[in-house]
Amino acid sequence: MLLLRHLLHALPIAGGASALAHHHRRQDGQTASTNSSAAAVPKRFIIEYHGDAAGLRAAPEPGIRVVQTFDSDVFSGVSVEADGRSVDDLAQLAGVARVWPMKSIRLSPPTDLQTFSDDAAAANYTVHTSTGVDKLHAAGVYGEGAVVAVVDTGIDYSHPALGGGIGDGFKVSGGYDFVGDGTWPLEEKTPDDDPMDQMGHGTHVSGIIAGQTDYWVGVAPKATLRGYKVFSTIDSTDEDTLIQSFLAAYADDVDIITASIGGASGFEDGAWAEVASRIVNKGVVVTIAAGNSGDAGPFFASSGSSGKDVLAIASVDADTFPAQPFSLTFLTNSSSNTTTAGYIPATSNFPATIRDWPITPLTLNTSEAADACSALPASTGNLSHVIPLVRRGTCTFATKQANLQAFGAQYILFYNNDSPLVSLSTDATGSLAGLITASAGAAIVATVSGGGTVLADFTANASVVGLYNAAGGGPSAFTSWGGLYDLSLKPDVAAPGGNIFSTYLDGGFAVQSGTSMATPYVAGVAALYVGALGGKKVRGAAFAKELHARIAASGGALPWSTDGTDYGDVAAPVPQVGNGLVNAFKVLNYSTALAWDKLELNDTANFRDTHTVRVTNDGDVALTYEFGVQAAAGFEALEVFDADVYPSPRLRAFAELVPIEAVPGVALPTSGDFTLAPGESRNATFTFTLPGGLNATALPVYSGKIVITASNGEQLSVPYFGLAADLNKEMTPVFETTYPFSTSGVADEDIKTKSS
Repeated sequence: MLLLRHLLHALPIAGGASALAHHHRRQDGQTASTNSSAAAVPKRFIIEYHGDAAGLRAAPEPGIRVVQTFDSDVFSGVSVEADGRSVDDLAQLAGVARVWPMKSIRLSPPTDLQTFSDDAAAANYTVHTSTGVDKLHAAGVYGEGAVVAVVDTGIDYSHPALGGGIGDGFKVSGGYDFVGDGTWPLEEKTPDDDPMDQMGHGTHVSGIIAGQTDYWVGVAPKATLRGYKVFSTIDSTDEDTLIQSFLAAYADDVDIITASIGGASGFEDGAWAEVASRIVNKGVVVTIAAGNSGDAGPFFASSGSSGKDVLAIASVDADTFPAQPFSLTFLTNSSSNTTTAGYIPATSNFPATIRDWPITPLTLNTSEAADACSALPASTGNLSHVIPLVRRGTCTFATKQANLQAFGAQYILFYNNDSPLVSLSTDATGSLAGLITASAGAAIVATVSGGGTVLADFTANASVVGLYNAAGGGPSAFTSWGGLYDLSLKPDVAAPGGNIFSTYLDGGFAVQSGTSMATPYVAGVAALYVGALGGKKVRGAAFAKELHARIAASGGALPWSTDGTDYGDVAAPVPQVGNGLVNAFKVLNYSTALAWDKLELNDTANFRDTHTVRVTNDGDVALTYEFGVQAAAGFEALEVFDADVYPSPRLRAFAELVPIEAVPGVALPTSGDFTLAPGESRNATFTFTLPGGLNATALPVYSGKIVITASNGEQLSVPYFGLAADLNKEMTPVFETTYPFSTSGVADEDIKTKSS
């Protein structure tokens, strides 16, 4: 995703909330340092006015230069450059409602990038079966009529899979470039009305929403896209530009705005988050990425997606891995069978001249953990015109390649062990390598050990196939964890974001991973709904929050996943995946609708025990509802040390989290007593009691979902989230040892050192 810098504002539970904000994720014994991802733009501020405050805009204070004016019923204000002024100073000016320091934003690279040729086509690759999108496509629902604004690096609208043009009648109907094609922010902006992508990120996002070829399809291929370009050729933008782009998309009357942008900031009232949330209240659905900082652990939420009514999207690894196709022919004494397989290339595809080359397993023992990790015996023979097959594991791919290259190997296939499929990484240059599935490798070994031959044919380089990924279907390790610093619930829902195939620059395709990929997926689901049932133009301003609830309530539980250990049926916590994996079929087809204020239970000192969910039967027959509780894994967020060893506790990193049992008591409506006639609505009340037996000093977090099941088989759920500790008490003092301290200059040098 795109990285947005820290924001910090005071909260009612000031001690605890601020402490979470300042608890840097560092290893024991490291010296404190400033967060390199935080970058306030010097002298720059965003100001909101009471009303339109036209006079202040026309005659600003001396020493204050207006950089950008915002004129909208959503947000009225300016961004300014002000010498010698602070937030508090500016807040005292007449007509000023609020002031924020402005932050810069950096474009962070995808966690994986694998590119494909410009004639790539996914013959059997899809991630839509896990989300119910395939069922909607089968029913002819493609998002026609929905308009989605993509706030990103632009869109390569010349791509054939994105319509091949821009304007009326094209898939990309228009947009705007807020920054130009140069090197802003190193030079002045040169805005124009051409949102052509120069970096690829926005094009990949756009394909996930609405891309289409003869063999591969995005979520809502008949939706209309508009591109709002906020990055030039430089990987940096700012909140000023983001707010401007969101207000422009709103003014252009789009149905949905999606932004795969954000960074660590655990409060919901930042300037951009505030604008995004207000746009939702005007009827526009907004999806923003939850972030790619999963390794940092809990309470590392993202800025824009922290907006109260914004859908914050977490990522799930796809259960299908995109791969290049090739043919395998299995020859035995009695039969010949040819099948299409797939391989994941390390650097380049195998050339199409490789045809009917025999595959030679280095060993017939498929349990050999160190296959080719040592120098091969002299009896190995010449490998220059065969394809050696080697099991993955124990040593690096490069080590195995070097040992095989010593005997002339030019093309090497590794077959997977019990680990998840990966984008094969190697720095070896003397051969080409690819990774195939464990089952494909075992089938080849079985045929050869039985006296048969297996031939490989790589002439089918012009398509993409899907490999079953046994490790898919769970939370992506990179997806950022919430909740917010004030214990608000984020993220909201998850979607496929790990190993996603989509459009790229110059007519090409690429596989990328990130919440950047999950976010447009949910925007596509929203587009399917708008295309089939109408958006704000039909359903009014309340529509966006209603669809937000339908999308969130559709989520399915996901397994706990941190260190690869099988924890059985233990569910991933809400702060990691929200309510779980989105189910588009439920979103569009269920007759039950839910509405609720988030079930945020807060901490023990501010415990909110009673919550209601409004249940509506929009069907044509009476329905009886039953209620249950599905607890997710709890976890201890804080690592507490002996004061003699390490003076300050710290928030645990992702790899340090271990699931614990943390189940609250919940009083539910009486089973069988909750029946709704067609069109009827009623409140269901839930009263929580705190889970017991937990270590409050370690900040135990508990979460889960209230499951609501109708007599027609429909099942929806509402997530809950709480902290079984007094946050203010446990996080006193607020700051870690050595914090706070002040820095100066572009190098962030400690001011004490600089002044000495």
